[in-house]
Amino acid sequence: MRGISLAATATLLLATPALSQAGDGSDAINLICSGQGEKLGSGYVNTLEWDRYDHKYRSRSGVQTEMQGFASAVTLQIYGSDGRIRLPEKLIPPLNSGGDHQHWWPLDDVIVGANEIRASYRLNGLNKPKLRIDRQTGEITIKGTGQDFSGLCEKVDAGQRRF
Repeated sequence: MRGISLAATATLLLATPALSQAGDGSDAINLICSGQGEKLGSGYVNTLEWDRYDHKYRSRSGVQTEMQGFASAVTLQIYGSDGRIRLPEKLIPPLNSGGDHQHWWPLDDVIVGANEIRASYRLNGLNKPKLRIDRQTGEITIKGTGQDFSGLCEKVDAGQRRF
């Protein structure tokens, strides 16, 4: 699988300042969320299919579209009503409306509540996935057109040792 490892993502997250109005990042929420996702994919298939009229198998080939699973991680930085999400390449469609060169996308409609965090981001004109993070369990769900992701988030504090 192509991509950046979890340790490299954590290093990148800690080296990149969080979005902050004050500029110090003291109230920023930095999260790394590991989990599984599904995206709409297609591939060429060659199978045998029973022909009920001739009573024998016939070969069938063509392009088949189906949901394909993958394991990956997303990174989030949230400060108040601002935020951004770093997506793995598997969650970025070929036709997209931006993001920066490191796959960071600005979050829209960020709501940081006592029990959950909600937001959305725009991948393209047709796809604006919505994310929800349960602040008690750390569970994240992202639902968009032709893609889903769910996993568990861990808080990453800049300048703090893990052990």
